[in-house]
Amino acid sequence: MKSDQQHIDQIIFNPLGVIHSDFKSRFDHVEMKKHESTVEIFPAYVEALYRLNESEFIEIYYFFHLSKDYDLISRTYSGETRGIFSSRVPRRPNRLAHTTVKLISVEGNKLTVKGLDAADESPLIDIKACDTSIFENGQNAVRRNKRRINPRNEIIKHVKADEIEDLLLKAGQIHGHFCPGLAMGVMAAAYAMKALGVNSDGMEDLLAITETNNCFSDGIQFVTGCTFGNNALIFQDLGKTAFSLVRRNGKGMRISVKEETKEVINRHVKSGFHAVFEEVVKNQNRNKEKHDQFKRSGKEKAFAMLNLDIRKLFLIEEVKTVIPDYARSYESIICDRCGEPVMATRVINIDKKHICLACAHSGFYQLDGNGIKEIKHPNREQ
Repeated sequence: MKSDQQHIDQIIFNPLGVIHSDFKSRFDHVEMKKHESTVEIFPAYVEALYRLNESEFIEIYYFFHLSKDYDLISRTYSGETRGIFSSRVPRRPNRLAHTTVKLISVEGNKLTVKGLDAADESPLIDIKACDTSIFENGQNAVRRNKRRINPRNEIIKHVKADEIEDLLLKAGQIHGHFCPGLAMGVMAAAYAMKALGVNSDGMEDLLAITETNNCFSDGIQFVTGCTFGNNALIFQDLGKTAFSLVRRNGKGMRISVKEETKEVINRHVKSGFHAVFEEVVKNQNRNKEKHDQFKRSGKEKAFAMLNLDIRKLFLIEEVKTVIPDYARSYESIICDRCGEPVMATRVINIDKKHICLACAHSGFYQLDGNGIKEIKHPNREQ
């Protein structure tokens, strides 16, 4: 020990037990957490388990016995590059691990837990009751902080863990209701994201090309993170329930509905959605009771569809496509008539003045529920 700095040169841990898991080697930690594990306490420490059964959640500390080396900078599960002190990667200098788990049972010297991402035969270092004060006092402070660091963190985890229902629940927040089209978009996007092993940070290195602008496209935007706003969503007005997910090199995957998709869905999912869809959407029946019926039946059918085999619904193929360059950033110019800032490419020079398209009564293109169409004059009063 260095007396001047009170620096401890070495710390020695004695294992208090051993962990038994279905995983003999380090595996996808999200998948590992779905399974139960057994924590066996050595006889000398069994007395320390007194009243542990009163805890619903406990903290398990164990040793990464399969890790042999470490890097101070590493790639995380979500694909980010981070220092290991700001991540949970297993390749660490002291190979010490910590996971909060759900306590299922305590029988003698054996604990059954769920949520533990430890490989079989991992040495147990310690067990502590879970400190929930940060959640009780700060509500979702930890979750909010994670979202600040990476706003797509939860979506990434849902995709990698095949938690499609969670994705659909969250996609409904932007779509406004649940329906088969949204469910299909979520299913297709999640499959492509996981198959390609990609994620979007909204910087145009991952692009989604959607061939429709209906409910399907909302599922695509939410799950992939490719949107009109971050210039990573490309809309091709082809009227097909299909989309491609491609990297910047143009290589990726195209997923499109099969000819028999509707028949497959109707055969396996019994719902009155089709009839009410005809009345509410096609015939524009705005009766509140019918609207409520539409939402209920749509929700029922959407979540039921998640249990179907995606390959029976979609044609999945590799593609190589031409993609546009990174979006350019244009300066804003003040319109000499209305005084509003407008993108430089949307300005007309009239009598040496900069006039926006609206003030110039010029035509422009509009994307709405009917697709892309040219508007001859601004649709607003002057």
